[in-house]
Amino acid sequence: MHTLIVGAGSVGSMCGWRIKEGGENVSVVCRSNYEAVKENGFSIESARYGSRKFIPNNVYSTCEDASKDQEYDYILVCTKALPNIADPTDILKPLIKSSKTVIVLLQNGIGLEDPYVKAYPKNLLITCVVYIESEQKQGGIIKHGKMMELAYGLHKNKKDDNLDLIKNNAISNFHNILTSGGITSTVSTNIQKLKWFKNVWNATISPMSVISGKYSGEELVRNPGTRQLILNAMGEIIKVGEAVTGGPLHDKLSASEISEYFVISTESLLKTFIPSMLQDFINKKPMEHQVILKNVIESAKRFNINVPILETTYELLVMNEKKYLKPKGILLKSP
Repeated sequence: MHTLIVGAGSVGSMCGWRIKEGGENVSVVCRSNYEAVKENGFSIESARYGSRKFIPNNVYSTCEDASKDQEYDYILVCTKALPNIADPTDILKPLIKSSKTVIVLLQNGIGLEDPYVKAYPKNLLITCVVYIESEQKQGGIIKHGKMMELAYGLHKNKKDDNLDLIKNNAISNFHNILTSGGITSTVSTNIQKLKWFKNVWNATISPMSVISGKYSGEELVRNPGTRQLILNAMGEIIKVGEAVTGGPLHDKLSASEISEYFVISTESLLKTFIPSMLQDFINKKPMEHQVILKNVIESAKRFNINVPILETTYELLVMNEKKYLKPKGILLKSP
C-alpha cells in the first residue's frame, strides 16, 4: 500500500516515518521544509524509537505534483485546520481519483469532517485523535519524545449507522499499518467523544495562553484566578460536548474530574510547554480558532447552552490575530 502525508511537519513526518518503518511506501507533500527534505530527508531524534534518518519514497512540494501518475491508498492530512481561511478540501482535489483512497484527518478540533464528506462522498473518512511529543527544530530536523498514540474511527453519516467499524477493511488495514510501525494504535467506535475530550484542553488553556499575554499553560493553572477561570471554561465545553455526543466524555471521570485532570496534568509538567496557539501567535501564523473554539460555540447555540467564557475567549483571540493577519488570511507586512 502507498500512503501520502499532506503536511509533513512534526506530526506528519513522525507518522510517515513509522509507517515506512513498518514496511509501507510513504510519500510526503512538504511546504516550508521542502528543499531540506528533498535534499536530505528527515533527521529524527526520538526518545522512543532512537535516532534515525527517514527518507520518503517521494517528496513533493504540491499536491498537484504528488497526483501525477499516482493513486494512494491512504492520504493523511496533517496540516493545520483553517476552514476560516480556505476550503480545507481543495488541496486534495488533484489527489482523489476514485473511491479507493481513504482520507485520514490528523487534526485538532471539532466539526472537521463535514466539508470532506460533502466534497468526497464516495471516499471513506477516518478521523483521529493524536497524542504526540514532537517538534520540528528546523527544516527536516525532528525531535520526538516518548508519546506516539493515535485513536481513530470511521466517520459515519446517518446512512452508515450499521457499518461495523472494527471489521471494516479501511480501519483494520490502517490499524495494521500503524502497529507495524510501532505506533500505539486504538480503534474507537465513538471517536467524536474522544475528540471532544481532547478539545477540553485545546479550547481553554491553548487560547488563554495567547490572550493572557503569552503565559504558558503551567503558569496559567498555578495562578489561582486563572486556574478557576480555566476550570469554569472547561465546564462549559464539557457540557456542550456531552450534549453533542449524547453522554459523558469519559467512561470513568465525571465532568468536574475531567477539568481537574487536565489542570493537574498541566500543572505537573516538568518543563515549560508552549501551546500550539501560542506558538502560532508568536510566529504570526493563523490560529485554529474556528475548529477549536467557534465550532464549539456554534454547537452550544444549537443546544441552547450558555458559554460566556468560551465566547469571550474566542473574540479576544480573533482580535489578537488581527494584529498581524488580514481577514482573508494575508499576512500583514511590517512597516
